[in-house]
Amino acid sequence: MEWKNILLVFALLILFAGCISGGDLLQGGSGSSGVVSPGVPAPSFEGGASTGTDNRVVIQTGSLALKVPQGTLEGNVASVKGFVSDVRGTYSGISYYETDTDKSYYITVKVPPSKFDDFLTKLKTIGEIKSMDTSLEDVTEQYTDINTRITNLETELARLNSLYNRTDNISDILSIEREVTRVQTDLDMYKQQKLDLERRSAMSTISVRVYEEKPAIQTGFFLPLEQLLAVFLGALSFGIMLLAGAIGFFIPVAIVAWIVWKLWKHFKGKK
Repeated sequence: MEWKNILLVFALLILFAGCISGGDLLQGGSGSSGVVSPGVPAPSFEGGASTGTDNRVVIQTGSLALKVPQGTLEGNVASVKGFVSDVRGTYSGISYYETDTDKSYYITVKVPPSKFDDFLTKLKTIGEIKSMDTSLEDVTEQYTDINTRITNLETELARLNSLYNRTDNISDILSIEREVTRVQTDLDMYKQQKLDLERRSAMSTISVRVYEEKPAIQTGFFLPLEQLLAVFLGALSFGIMLLAGAIGFFIPVAIVAWIVWKLWKHFKGKK
């Protein structure tokens, strides 16, 4: 009986030790006390930067030419402005040009990338897209690098402020202030670059040319006949003026020559 009790106690001790070991293993495997290897921080994409499912930052730009029917240019330019508002975009930089063959308006348009196709669909309802060119610039690496620099500069600025609050040495204070100014200047510059990338990627920039062709010049029978008559009358007028000038020159010369001949004949008869 005593041996059975001893064996039972020994088995309970082994079981308890196994539970303790298992708990230690689970705690070590959870990673709560381990060291995590740092990686490149993912960009936070504040301010509506244009990103896809893979967190890419892309800037989209382009241009297109929209041909509208003759006589509808002004009205269709107003329609384009309305389409921009419909897709929550903006427009600026409107300019007008006219040549011998067409009349054109150029409009700089900014639309959300997700609404770009909707904007094109609306344009096709008022005219024909004759040409289109778009480009995509991936600035993810640049954006991530700027974010990293901002984080590092903010950490450095916090450390300098902490040193500034702990020191009483005038020389150290002046040195820290110079460093704070330098770090703050760099920090403001990178924040502005980040904001610029976010703004450019949040909206696609497109230069839209809206144009209509001018009516063809009439080339019927009567127009060349009128032009030919005008050329003939011009030539006739020039010929009359030339003849009048010639007469005006030769008649006095002829009269003088006749008088000289008569005088020469008179004096010759007296001899």
